[in-house]
Amino acid sequence: MMGGISNKNVFNAVRNFSTTLTVADQGKAVSMTGNNQVGVGTDGATFVGVLERVEKDGACRVRSFGNVEALYTGTIVLGDRVVVSGDGKVKAAGTAVNGRGFVSAIDATAKIATIEL
Repeated sequence: MMGGISNKNVFNAVRNFSTTLTVADQGKAVSMTGNNQVGVGTDGATFVGVLERVEKDGACRVRSFGNVEALYTGTIVLGDRVVVSGDGKVKAAGTAVNGRGFVSAIDATAKIATIEL
C-alpha cells in the first residue's frame, strides 16, 4: 500500500486517493498525477472521475464509476468519450485513444456533461 491509500479489492463507485487539491476543488474532473494521487492533470490526460470530497490530510474521494456530471469545455456531443482539459473540466477526446466513458446527456446552458463511466 503506497502512501496509506489503496483500492485493492474495492468494488465501489467511489475510490480513495491522495491529492494536493483543496475543498474548493470539489466537483472538478481529475486525472492520475502520481501513485494513488489525483489532480486536475494536464490537457488530454485520462479522465479518472469527479472529485467528491477532500480531507484535511490530503485524502480524497473520487467518483470514478457509474454516472458522473462534470463541467466541460469546447464542443461536446452525445456519445463522445472524454479526457480532462487540465483545468478541472472534461472535453471531447477526439482521436485520443485514452478517452474514457461516454457522454449520455448535455446541459449546454450550464456546460455540464453527464458521463457514463
